[in-house]
Amino acid sequence: MAANKDNMQLNRRDFLKLSATGLGLSLVGFDPLLGTFQAAFAEGAPQPDQWFMSICPYCGTGCGVNVGVAGGKVVAVKGMPDHPINKGELCILGKNLVGILDTSDRLLFPQKKDGDQFKQINWEEATDTVASKLKETIEKNGADSFAMYISASEYIEEYYVYNKFVKGCLGTNNLESSARLCWASGVVGLVKAFGADSPPCCFDDIDLADLFFVAGYNPSSSKPIFFKRLMKAKKVNKTKMIVIDPRKTDTAKKADIHLQIKPGTDVILFNAITRELINKGLIDETKAKNITQDFEKLKEHVQSFTPQFAEEKTGISEQQLAEVVELIGQSKGALFMWGQGLNQSRIGTRKVTSLLNIPFITGNIGKAGAGPLAVTGQSTAMSLREAGALPNLLPGFRKVDDPQARQDIADIWGVDPQKMSPKAGRTIVDILNGIDAGEIKALWIIHSNPAATFPDTTWVRSVLNKLDFLIVQDCYHPTETSQFAHILLPAAQWSEKEGTMTNSERGLNLIEQAVQPPGEAKTDIEIVMNVARKMGFEKQFSFKKTEDIFEEFKRCTTHRPNDINGLSYARMRKEKGLQWPIPTAEHSGTKRRFIDQKFPGNDGKLNLAINQHDDPLEIPDKEFPLWLLTGLVNEQFHSRTRTSKIPALNRAVSEPFVEIHPDNANILKIKEGDLLKVTSRRGQLTARAVITDNILKDVVFIPYHFSFLAGEDKSVNNLTIRSFDESAKQPEYKAAAVNIEKV
Repeated sequence: MAANKDNMQLNRRDFLKLSATGLGLSLVGFDPLLGTFQAAFAEGAPQPDQWFMSICPYCGTGCGVNVGVAGGKVVAVKGMPDHPINKGELCILGKNLVGILDTSDRLLFPQKKDGDQFKQINWEEATDTVASKLKETIEKNGADSFAMYISASEYIEEYYVYNKFVKGCLGTNNLESSARLCWASGVVGLVKAFGADSPPCCFDDIDLADLFFVAGYNPSSSKPIFFKRLMKAKKVNKTKMIVIDPRKTDTAKKADIHLQIKPGTDVILFNAITRELINKGLIDETKAKNITQDFEKLKEHVQSFTPQFAEEKTGISEQQLAEVVELIGQSKGALFMWGQGLNQSRIGTRKVTSLLNIPFITGNIGKAGAGPLAVTGQSTAMSLREAGALPNLLPGFRKVDDPQARQDIADIWGVDPQKMSPKAGRTIVDILNGIDAGEIKALWIIHSNPAATFPDTTWVRSVLNKLDFLIVQDCYHPTETSQFAHILLPAAQWSEKEGTMTNSERGLNLIEQAVQPPGEAKTDIEIVMNVARKMGFEKQFSFKKTEDIFEEFKRCTTHRPNDINGLSYARMRKEKGLQWPIPTAEHSGTKRRFIDQKFPGNDGKLNLAINQHDDPLEIPDKEFPLWLLTGLVNEQFHSRTRTSKIPALNRAVSEPFVEIHPDNANILKIKEGDLLKVTSRRGQLTARAVITDNILKDVVFIPYHFSFLAGEDKSVNNLTIRSFDESAKQPEYKAAAVNIEKV
């Protein structure tokens, strides 16, 4: 076991190089920053005779991928050299996409629960069963007794079909996504600040900024291609970087200033920075008042957040605070980035809006090289928002409670607007609570794994057992969730279906189907539309091909913020990553929004946030004296349903570990590699110790990728607490109290 996290990461990278032959990968051009191999061809496999364009299905960066096929199989992947995002490069996850396809646990046939076992059935029986069960449930208990829970890694066309089926045909808005778990607070923060879901920047702004302000975000591990571009700008343009993180991450170690903040105290720090920028005359108050609401209220509010108070609460010294304020005040163009460290909190929206106050009052908005630039953790979190695949939305960022919006969409869908629900549907929090209370009877889960990813997983598993009918549609089985299903529907995955995706900078791309799905697996669109047709909605789902769905969706975007009427499949084959709005075929896309300084909020102004700090629901005490942070490592992704299939990645990080500060280790007589039992009020986990001063004293870190399939005592979310953001309902994964003892 490595002596510290740095060495642990280096050993993992060395191991990946040594293990590459196990994957049949070339070792030419290994990049230790990205963990990439220059080539990714299966050893001994035939050379591809066809290449198809695609996008990496992991994070929201949206890297272009060329998919090589021979004999009806994907045999190679390579970065798309002419793609504006990655210009031919791929990170270690993208390079290993071949390995996620032909695995021993692919779900190949529909299956139905028979006692404690699953038995294979045909598609006709599967479709009939789902359609009849849904019809029976809705007739008996009402439309809101049904819910659908989908992933944030699917295609626009899929989101559109799910939305039309659930909201337009069944009459419930209980359509929810796993984006709730990673980016909901960020989205609600943008809406509160701008008055709309309005990501304003583009990745090209990285090359024009003179300052990066990075809060609760470790793109070195989560977005390697994006991070490499940040590092290039630092080197070439001498761009300064401020990082705020309780851990000394790889990103923090590259910072000019690292503020190792006490967990959860971000609102205090941001208010203190705002106070000092105003009081030291480092902003143009006249301009700030012209583009924002409530500047004077904010100015008065932050006066109590003195540098002395901030140091006491956050651990950031007055000197460090002064250095940060000076850098921001001197900047001509700053980009403000954040991640789960802010979002995953019961005051996550407050944290995000307090951060956004800073670019707003400093004029870092509506110009090149400046503004909020956030990259989502899942590939199509932007797509599902624009397609309306959330409980409060309809396509084109319309709201379900707006009668005109319902009428507009009903006209396109060919449904009765009176049968469309005017109230927002349930979030995943409320869906699970509804199941527990006996109000939700049937749940359809598509490519998502809440039994592993939701906090307090022991409770989640008990709740899923209460369902009258659980449909799990996935490409793998078993997963932590699929084991609870009454019926399993085998679905296609990346490279086995076509569609479009929008990345975090609003850039659209076409994904071509490269191969047929294995066994009897079908595309997600085909599965859902077959059920819808069986339930009597043939007219609404008469599409002949995926492109027809895209063309209908375009009609929903007319004169909306995400207008893409100028796009077509043919155009996307030639022009990659065009950013909405793109209203006409002659339009070249919109790199940056609000250059005219006109905003969609009140009176065309930005909304400043007057926020107080609140502690997490659970803080350390005598019984549970340590603060638990969860997060990611760059060799795994989410609950590992894909990355655990790659031998080198799985062996590199095959189980959870516990980062603990040397002082705490000495007190507890823990040595490097000792097996530890970590206990919270909800459950326990067993993992080995990594002793490192990269973590603050009295704080421990455990990666969140592992759950019950890795072992009954390996579920990290068995420790986390059911506490949620007050506005966005995003779980608080960054704050739970735990106790540690040696096994």
